[in-house]
Amino acid sequence: MFTPPPNRIKGSKINFMATCLCDAIFADAAECAIDILKRHCQKVEFPADQTCCGQPAFNSGDFASARKVVMSTIRAFSGNDWPIVVPSASCAAMLFHSAKIAFRDSPQSERDMVDSFALRIWEFCDYLVNALEVDGIGGKYKARIAVHNSCHSRGTGTPEALKSLLCSIDGIKLLDFEGSEDCCGFGGTFSVVFPQISSELGVQKVRNILAANPDRIVAADTSCLLHQRGIAQKLGLDYPAAHAAQIFRAASE
Repeated sequence: MFTPPPNRIKGSKINFMATCLCDAIFADAAECAIDILKRHCQKVEFPADQTCCGQPAFNSGDFASARKVVMSTIRAFSGNDWPIVVPSASCAAMLFHSAKIAFRDSPQSERDMVDSFALRIWEFCDYLVNALEVDGIGGKYKARIAVHNSCHSRGTGTPEALKSLLCSIDGIKLLDFEGSEDCCGFGGTFSVVFPQISSELGVQKVRNILAANPDRIVAADTSCLLHQRGIAQKLGLDYPAAHAAQIFRAASE
């Protein structure tokens, strides 16, 4: 479980952290998320010095490198003390949860800095519903949607927020499917270290989702979608995956 810290900072002025995958592969997801946030926020800042959350190094057990990346992220967002919204449950969990583990043997001053930074971190859907109190996206998008909730969203407000926002859109029907709570096998560097286990989990997840015959597969994590889409392509299967923000903008255009 990746339970966020209590009393996280809220506000209508926010920072946006795009994540590595959005920067390299899912640029449209980040653009859609920013567009939706601008409709509900007074100001959205995008610090140019941001890079990675440090999760690849952390998941590989290289805590020293993870600490360097986390400190770089803290510096990149030091221009203000506003909340930081991330279109990725796993990257958000890295910064409000796993970073504390990476710094557990560090000096108290550094641990305090990481704890303070964690209070600013929110996943995109979670922030819309539980910080900005957005009760719906509105608009129309006719589709049967299978929702994948990533492992890193467990214990957070993201799964229910994602569901409620999708259900607020006219024309969307959420589908049930076998193994909906199962891991898809990505796990960041887990898929590199244990490729056979990762692939077997992914194949089962993809087949379970497609058995429900969805028009779209939606998640709050592009990393899971990247993994699942890659497996589907290797199997020769069509896999119409989309980040939640892409669906939200399409519905409200």
